[in-house]
Amino acid sequence: MKASEVNSEMIGKRCKCIFTGLMVAGTIEEIKTEEYTVEVKVRYDEPHQWGNQMYENGWSFARIHDDFGSLRHLEIIDDGYQTIRVVFSDSIREIDGRFAQAYKNWGVVNLKEWIDNYESSRFTQIDEHTAIITSEYNMGHIQELLQKNTSVIVYETLYYHV
Repeated sequence: MKASEVNSEMIGKRCKCIFTGLMVAGTIEEIKTEEYTVEVKVRYDEPHQWGNQMYENGWSFARIHDDFGSLRHLEIIDDGYQTIRVVFSDSIREIDGRFAQAYKNWGVVNLKEWIDNYESSRFTQIDEHTAIITSEYNMGHIQELLQKNTSVIVYETLYYHV
């Protein structure tokens, strides 16, 4: 991707990017434009280890004048997906505990596993109370079940491609 192609509409989209020489998947959660560079923050689908450190997210960058940098390896992979940001009044850890306690009913131990089990759907936790959810065609079912079974405060549609 070129620096000139980066825009705020990319936030919430699924992508693949480079991390220590490997292509990894994740969700774009922030964009910074500085005087000489453009940076895109990607929250990885799963943490990746490099040395003794575990990385849950990372920045891809490009110099504006010549597009040099890791951003050239970033590629959007979810053009057919709907993406929402969800804010819960309870922490995601508390919600996960309820799933674990009711394992016989849900068949999963946490919210991420429950949403990721929907075909073409992905749950990416952003902070203690916020997550980004992407889904190709199950978003209506996911939103309905979240409203019935969790403490949702806000649904914000970030991306919807028809």
